[in-house]
Amino acid sequence: MSDENQRIETAYVEHMSDHFRRASEELLNAYQRNKEAARQHQCGAFKAALHHAKLSQHHSFNAHEHLKEALGIAERIDAVQPSPGQVRTPFAPSGLQ
Repeated sequence: MSDENQRIETAYVEHMSDHFRRASEELLNAYQRNKEAARQHQCGAFKAALHHAKLSQHHSFNAHEHLKEALGIAERIDAVQPSPGQVRTPFAPSGLQ
């Protein structure tokens, strides 16, 4: 693999890692907002609970978008010839490889 190809692949991996990091942050925020929505609902503050539930949904959507981007990057990396010694396993429909 040429030096330039190595740098491009490294940039893709760093970009993919950034999307995974952002997705995890969004999922944490969604979880926290969901917990707050449940607390507000138990207290009878239904409007506040709805507000927090909507925020949780927003964070979950953002996490989903980041994971889609990371998957797209991973597929682009996978489309490139694998490094010597790297073994590819086909996707098993049952989820087992």
